[in-house]
Amino acid sequence: MFTAIYLGAFISHFTAGVVNVSLPQFVTIFHTSLGTVQWITTGYLLVIASLLPVMGKLGDRYGYRLIHNLGLLLFSISSVLVAISPTITALLIFRMVQAIGAAMFQSTNIALITIHVPKENRGRALGTLSTFVALGGMIGPIAGGLIAQWFSWQWLFLTHVPIAIIATWLAFRYIPVSKHGNRTGPLDIFGAVTFVIAIGFSIFGISMGSTLGWRSLETISLLAVGMFTLAAFLLWELRHSTPFLPIKAFRIPAVTSGLIVSVASFMFANTVIVTVPFYLLRIPDILPSTVGIIMIAYPVLLAFTGPVAGHLSDRFGSNRLMFAGLFTMGSGLAVFALYPNQLPITLVIATLALVGLGMGLIASPNNSFIMQHVEAEHIGSIGGMIALTRNMGMVIGAALGLGFMNGVPEQGQEYLHHAFRSVFQINVLFCIGVTIMLGYYAYNNNPRNRKYVK
Repeated sequence: MFTAIYLGAFISHFTAGVVNVSLPQFVTIFHTSLGTVQWITTGYLLVIASLLPVMGKLGDRYGYRLIHNLGLLLFSISSVLVAISPTITALLIFRMVQAIGAAMFQSTNIALITIHVPKENRGRALGTLSTFVALGGMIGPIAGGLIAQWFSWQWLFLTHVPIAIIATWLAFRYIPVSKHGNRTGPLDIFGAVTFVIAIGFSIFGISMGSTLGWRSLETISLLAVGMFTLAAFLLWELRHSTPFLPIKAFRIPAVTSGLIVSVASFMFANTVIVTVPFYLLRIPDILPSTVGIIMIAYPVLLAFTGPVAGHLSDRFGSNRLMFAGLFTMGSGLAVFALYPNQLPITLVIATLALVGLGMGLIASPNNSFIMQHVEAEHIGSIGGMIALTRNMGMVIGAALGLGFMNGVPEQGQEYLHHAFRSVFQINVLFCIGVTIMLGYYAYNNNPRNRKYVK
């Protein structure tokens, strides 16, 4: 069961990054524009982010095993269809189908771990899940570069198929059949549709802000549609008897603060991932392959720290580890903010490792922290929200980092140092704010600080 769940987490994140290096190659292969080809990556991530809570809700309603396993099956079949696509249009359509499958098992894997793993071992299991997510994200771009150099483009979408088939067979064979989900009340179709529209337009608008500019008509229009639809969604949900998302769960401080920590931590991490290569490539004679090797310091520390932090959270609770993780990440961000033009490569590697260590201390304890406070009938919806916050944080971090780095090639070294310092100063301030919020929650929920009235 664990192997099936972990392999699914690995291949979905592996597939997200394996094609990035080869995007320019697809322009020549299919005789199309780079703007169209970029949807191979952008569309995949956008569909996943938009559908994660929807698939989590379907898991609550029809069973997590069913949604998870059908997602793996759909992902495996569509991966082959993407590889044999005769046109770019067909490839993009099958890539979106692949993303639907990925959203199905990404949104339910945390729920499956939550219901099948005893509370005292849950953190370690979630930590291992974080490790496979990190490994998929780390190995994907590296494998993509090797495949692009030695094999045809079809292998970018076929390499993981044997793993997907094994994961699918293991899932159907070993994930226990449990009772069906909660089907009471009508399914909130309007809520689901408006939520997908709101998240889709918001994420697309944020991602476009870094390339088209935050004041461009396209960016403003996308964000306006997203915000308007989100407001309509919230008004509808507050009045609906069986809302699409469990609004009452967001009134639990542990759930809300945990989701905010999730968004923030992935924002910090992705800001580092997209900006540090700009910093390194300004070093004379450094090779892109060397930059790639240096950047591995982050996911390696995350992969090793995740299971250990999860195990420690089972024994000692999550709060202390989350504080330690925020402090560690914040320290790494502060180093980049304070020394934008003085760090040798060894200290860059050490700082990346520090950020990865902090992320490992946060991810699995935070997920365990959130799920401990969620009612059983809502674990799929909240599990999908956790996955959504991960994607939202990554999009915001990338938009923030790339937005500051936009003028680097034209403006030169001095502009790079100023932009590098500014973006990390913003991240440090956010990190301080999130730490204060978490501290406020921990203080108010400490029994010694509560006043009881008989």
